Amino acid sequence: MSDVSAQDCRWLDAATRLARPYLGTTAENPTVGAIVVDEQLQLVFGRAVTARGGRPHAETQALAEARGSARGRTLYVTLEPCNHWGRTPPCADAVIQAGIGRVVVGLLDPDPRTAGNGIKRLRQAGIVVALADHRPSRLLHEAHIMRKTRGRPFITAKLAVSKDGMIGLPDKANVPITGEEARRWTHMERAMSDAVMVGARTAQIDDPQLTVRLKGLEHRTHMRIILAGATSFDTSLNLIDGVSGYPTMIITEQGHGFDVPPEVQVIEVEGKNGRPNLRKAMAALSDKGVGRLMVEGGAKLIESLIAAELVDRFHLLKSEAMIGRKGVPATMLGSMEGRLRAAGFAEVDRRALGADIVCTFEREL
Repeated sequence: MSDVSAQDCRWLDAATRLARPYLGTTAENPTVGAIVVDEQLQLVFGRAVTARGGRPHAETQALAEARGSARGRTLYVTLEPCNHWGRTPPCADAVIQAGIGRVVVGLLDPDPRTAGNGIKRLRQAGIVVALADHRPSRLLHEAHIMRKTRGRPFITAKLAVSKDGMIGLPDKANVPITGEEARRWTHMERAMSDAVMVGARTAQIDDPQLTVRLKGLEHRTHMRIILAGATSFDTSLNLIDGVSGYPTMIITEQGHGFDVPPEVQVIEVEGKNGRPNLRKAMAALSDKGVGRLMVEGGAKLIESLIAAELVDRFHLLKSEAMIGRKGVPATMLGSMEGRLRAAGFAEVDRRALGADIVCTFEREL
């Protein structure tokens, strides 16, 4: 194995920056970034990201862009090139056929069909391969890692909380808490997720659309999910009947059917007392190709996911708005920050969104 230089890390950084805006667009496949570089001249001859829907892969597109100029040059790729046949040939073979002289890999692929075999195949062909311990590549592919190692999506929960710790009023839809910049941020997070989920009570009270309403990104509305509970809900909601053209899914306990249009998927999993088992539900989503799941409430669903140790990242949107004593608290266990810390989360980022603040917490593994 060759050493990984600071220059190598800078090119891998560039590959991750290239790929990150396309998270949520590559279906069940990881969103890989690849760049073909002449190391001596520091010139780029080809670059690409996994295509919309997951194919073609980034490596083959970058090599095609480089054409004959790839021979003898270096390929920087955020994830180990695959070594198995799927709907497309192995990327490792394409790298070999292009005459690449060196490959710098940001992350070993956890998919057991590759898992080091891609690197092995490249080395057997005489290509110098360097495997970097590259944190940005790991963050880029966190959902792929979670699906392949734990059989569930990478779960990010989001909750907007007023200054007095409330998330809304009982039985009243869409109480304004955060401002326009925070709302735009939320829509961008949706655009970079594979699916957005709410609990049945939130769906009933708020009647959300869960679409991406940013100009030019409307097409990045992905799967919208209702996690059913013990009580029924109105199937004429926006998510089911009111907003056409976007995929929708209901996850429910086995034996609890719904009278919904045929285009709405109903997934039945094991459960108890009308409530789906959360781990079974998450495994079902992973089987459907969902890697990045955003959960937007309500408070009971998020608390259940936290208690089950199924939340990996938590965005707490803090507002200066006041709701009052009649409001619905974000948690019954003190402050939301305290609840997260008690559950093993640590704050990793804090930034302003107009008059609001988003604090990001991650679970300490």
